[in-house]
Amino acid sequence: MVPGVVRAGSGGGFFSQGTPVELTADYLTYDKATQTYDAKGNVIITQEGTTLKTEAAVMDMATGMATTPGSFTITDEEGNTLTGESLQLDINKKTSVVAKGRIFFKQDNVHLEGDVLRKTGDETYEGDSVSYTTCDCTDKDKFPAWNFSASRAKLNMGETLEARNAFFRIKGVPVLYFPYLLVPVKKGRQTGFLMPEPGVSELKGFALRNSFFWAISRNVDATFYLDVQTNRGVGEGAEFRYIRKRDSYGEIFLYYFGERDIDRVREFRVGADNFSRPESAGTNRWQLKLNHREIFSQGFNVKADINIVSDDEYLVDFGKGTERSLESLESNVSISKNWSAYSLVAQFRFFQNLLTADDSSTLRKLPEMTFTAADQQILSSPFYASLNSSFIYFSRDEGVTGQRLDLQPKFSVPLSPGGYFDFNTTITPRATFYLLKGDPNGRYIDRYLYNATTEVTTTFVKIFFADFKKVKAFKHIIRPKISYTYVPEAVQSNLPGFDSVDSVAAANTITYSLNSILTGKYFEGENKVYHDYIYFEMSQSFDINEATRRLTSSVDERRPFSEVKAELIYRPTKSSTITGNGKYNVYDNRLSSYYAEFSVKDRRGDTLAVSHRFVRDDTNFLEGSARVNVNSAIDLTFLERFSLDDMRSIERTIGVEYTRQCWSADFNYSAKLDEKIVYLVFSLRGLGKVAGLKGAFQ
Repeated sequence: MVPGVVRAGSGGGFFSQGTPVELTADYLTYDKATQTYDAKGNVIITQEGTTLKTEAAVMDMATGMATTPGSFTITDEEGNTLTGESLQLDINKKTSVVAKGRIFFKQDNVHLEGDVLRKTGDETYEGDSVSYTTCDCTDKDKFPAWNFSASRAKLNMGETLEARNAFFRIKGVPVLYFPYLLVPVKKGRQTGFLMPEPGVSELKGFALRNSFFWAISRNVDATFYLDVQTNRGVGEGAEFRYIRKRDSYGEIFLYYFGERDIDRVREFRVGADNFSRPESAGTNRWQLKLNHREIFSQGFNVKADINIVSDDEYLVDFGKGTERSLESLESNVSISKNWSAYSLVAQFRFFQNLLTADDSSTLRKLPEMTFTAADQQILSSPFYASLNSSFIYFSRDEGVTGQRLDLQPKFSVPLSPGGYFDFNTTITPRATFYLLKGDPNGRYIDRYLYNATTEVTTTFVKIFFADFKKVKAFKHIIRPKISYTYVPEAVQSNLPGFDSVDSVAAANTITYSLNSILTGKYFEGENKVYHDYIYFEMSQSFDINEATRRLTSSVDERRPFSEVKAELIYRPTKSSTITGNGKYNVYDNRLSSYYAEFSVKDRRGDTLAVSHRFVRDDTNFLEGSARVNVNSAIDLTFLERFSLDDMRSIERTIGVEYTRQCWSADFNYSAKLDEKIVYLVFSLRGLGKVAGLKGAFQ
């Protein structure tokens, strides 16, 4: 018996077949007859980043068995470890038996312990007296924050933990008992019931939302819903998602709710957000949504977006966020083909008007076809040409229907005299043809007009060098632009009025605009970094027709100037932003609308945002949100929407998120005009949301 090093051939393989193994020890003997290595003292067995350390080991190359009679540690290059009091390893079958074993998987922070652990496959294990957790517990005298313990268990890494006679323990104290337990142990898609959402309110009574997720295959899944509301009714739904191939995917959603008493539901909307919908809802209420995308070849696409509801009140009662205030829904199926300079699109568009009970006069575009051609130079001349065109067949149950062809070729001359400014003139003739049914003005109608535009733009650039601690230079860009647009008067009173194309306003306007950007340059190490500190844009128009029109009375006055539009984005630091945009009426000397927001964040994750949205005679509310990282474990969140017109809160949400190494709890209180909700959700690392409580009350 002598000190030695052995590099075994690839015939047996240690942790992987076909890969050489290196064995070193203080003392090493080899029995040629039995093809057995006997190693003692500081035994180290390595193979491609995987290392086994022990005091004694026997390797039988004939049978492919390796044993360590004493304690051992195996570590791989990914940081996973296996420790135990003894090991029996089948080299060829890649299976093993460990006494008093402990496995640690670094990626998901999984700790698996057992009196006996058996590796039965590449990523499958089973054992007796098993404990499973994702919590670190370095002090042996303490218990992990949570763990599952079982008399017998099977673990399929990335899939499930299957256990019998299992306990869920908190700090070693048994809380729940499961004769049989199947727990998902991966972050990916997993078939099973989602967390139920219980609640209670005066409108709904006791409410329980149940969901079941079905991972049908790698590219297909579905979710099924069952909603029970004791005071209102029962809802059932299904959502099906699929990826047929890389360029073909979509989803289908269908939900049905059996309403018990719709008049009672309407009473709860009074004083909240009723949105003045026609009372068209009945007992059977439903929604169908379908989205599909298909790319057949380069530039040839098919899209489908279908969204239909049973009644005009559906989204008021079941919609989320801005859905509740939608005035119409559009369903669209389109086929398109794109070339380098051309595009052809055919669409079938169906509209559902949510503001009228009778949709018989609502238009359908079956089909709408558009053909466009991008700007292209005409031979070697300075002239360019492009085209926008469309053909639509308008259909509806009552009212004028028919076909419309709209042609808009555009000719332009872009020039840059001396390189000091850009000068661009465009002429866009327009011809529109109608073939109608049921129109008192006749079966055939046409309209001809044109649009002439001239734009002049220049750019001023100035570099300012600085000697600040961080910023070394500034670049200031100013782009003034002035344009003139002329559209002649055209007789359009005889047109059917399908949409805005049938009513093109005359124009004789001059528009000016100013764009300005201030950019700073600084260095982070050897890398140049550019930061836009200020972005500003302003524009206004002057209507020559309005300025020269004849006054109709003594109180009539001309107002040729449009509102002044402006936008400002100021970023004093990388983590703070001030944004503002608005419209100012120069005759009333007041803002007609504006939006202003201030937001800031820091490296800890703290955020603060305050905004004010104002539209005269329509909207006036403040919104504030904040997230405060109290410490590594606690985050506080806050959201407030406050109506300045009604001087009351529209929505308020207060939350506390408590996060530990292997578990978290999320508490939220939300108060809206028609409902107040409290919920508490617990999550365990590696398992997701495992328990929760949700309450709703008026």
